[in-house]
Amino acid sequence: MTDAGNTAQVRMVAEQVAEAAIVKFHQQQGPMKAEIPAPLKWAGALAVAVATAGIVALCLWVVSTLSQLQQTVTRIDERQQINGPAIGGRLDKIEERLSAVERSGHGKGAGE
Repeated sequence: MTDAGNTAQVRMVAEQVAEAAIVKFHQQQGPMKAEIPAPLKWAGALAVAVATAGIVALCLWVVSTLSQLQQTVTRIDERQQINGPAIGGRLDKIEERLSAVERSGHGKGAGE
């Protein structure tokens, strides 16, 4: 029985020494910081760079589209100012011709 008793005592002493060593190790090391792995950081940086480039491209597209739209509206306005009197004269002539056709149609009757 002495061997069993010695084994139990040795085991208890070894457990106490191990627990003391673990406690001392934790006191020396302090709490561990959770760190993001480097590949994940690189992937995040790449995703942000792609998103930023996309937003910049979208802004440039909007600016160029609005610039083209402004130029188009300016051209339309210039054409209307140039062709405005000519269109008005053409409309007057069309109205005169329509009135003449209507007058000649009233004299003959609709059923003939």
